[in-house]
Amino acid sequence: MLAVLSLFLFVNYLDRYALAILLEPIKVELQLSDTQVGLLTGAAFALLYSTLALPVARIAEHRNRTTVLSAAILIWSVATALCGLAGSFMALFAARMLVGAGESGAVSPAQSMIGDAFSLERRGTALAIFSIGGALGTSLAPMIGGYLEAHFGWRGALLFLGSLGVPVALLLLLVVRDPPRGFADRLVARTPPPPVGLAMRRLFSRPAFALLIPGMVAIGLAEYSFFLWLPSYLSRTFGQPAAAIGTSLTLYQGIPLLIGTLLGGVVADRLVLRDRRWLAWLPAAACVFAALTIGVIFTSHSLAGALALLVLPSMALGGYLAPCYAMIQALAGPRSRATAVATLTFAVNLLGLGLGPLMIGTLSDLLHSTYGEQSLRYAFLVVPPIYGLAATFLLLASRFILRDMERAARD
Repeated sequence: MLAVLSLFLFVNYLDRYALAILLEPIKVELQLSDTQVGLLTGAAFALLYSTLALPVARIAEHRNRTTVLSAAILIWSVATALCGLAGSFMALFAARMLVGAGESGAVSPAQSMIGDAFSLERRGTALAIFSIGGALGTSLAPMIGGYLEAHFGWRGALLFLGSLGVPVALLLLLVVRDPPRGFADRLVARTPPPPVGLAMRRLFSRPAFALLIPGMVAIGLAEYSFFLWLPSYLSRTFGQPAAAIGTSLTLYQGIPLLIGTLLGGVVADRLVLRDRRWLAWLPAAACVFAALTIGVIFTSHSLAGALALLVLPSMALGGYLAPCYAMIQALAGPRSRATAVATLTFAVNLLGLGLGPLMIGTLSDLLHSTYGEQSLRYAFLVVPPIYGLAATFLLLASRFILRDMERAARD
């Protein structure tokens, strides 16, 4: 189950992030501004992705989650192929919205399945292995997208990526069985899930969950800005072609991200045996380290220097994923896990993904008259303080996490 779900998430993130390496040829062909590019990478995807996350999660609470995941991957794969057929900004915007609609059914059902299949002491590693699929998709998207663009153009790249979802959907249906709710916690829930209003009141009555939401929103705001605009920054600043940038990002960003993701889960499982508050302390430390190192990247005037510096925050940013998602699973009852993840998905993507890339694109347009082609470099300097804000919320959440986990178990 875990292997197939990791493959599922790999295709999810590959389709999501491959667009970043294709932005420059798309911008030239469709004659787009940086603000329009920011809308395509952010708001177009986030609008339906966020608003449909909770309704789809409620379906997953009642229905077979494997079926929900299979339908989701088919929808976003078709939509990715439609992006390759778009002939205008509005057509591409609409197709990108459909990608978001399909991907809204990806993370929350899959994570709730893992929460039901693995105990708290093993859940961090399990979620790290699952997250490696996403990290691998993020890592390989620039290289795969750059290679496909170099040989088949940006349209051919998107058409090919859209074809990958069909075999994975079949694999889900044929191989993966939906585990019983609450199985790993020996709390097999045979009653229906609580009504959405009651589930939400319970979740937000726990301060650790209520503080985790703005912390993860801040991470999303910074991370989506950083990852989605970085290929354009390297292209404009250092004049590198898409294929070369893709290979460099896979080596200097992708591999460290993979290592950090796995280490984050394994280390969290070790530390949580001593003190469960490490589920919040570890991602807070990762955010502080990212804030201290990311800003330095954009002061470098050599490509080699920027890429070498990129290794440090990339490894740190992989480390927050597993402990944060393990904390969500622990703060939600067995029948509300998909709802809890969907609530977080709604907030992180509506605000983080919806506003982050748009923020960078708008700042770049505003600064262009002063800094010219270097405007993107200075726009990126807003990212480190946002990571510092995320660390603050996570540290505040750690004060309540022990009590709130007990309340979740009682519920």
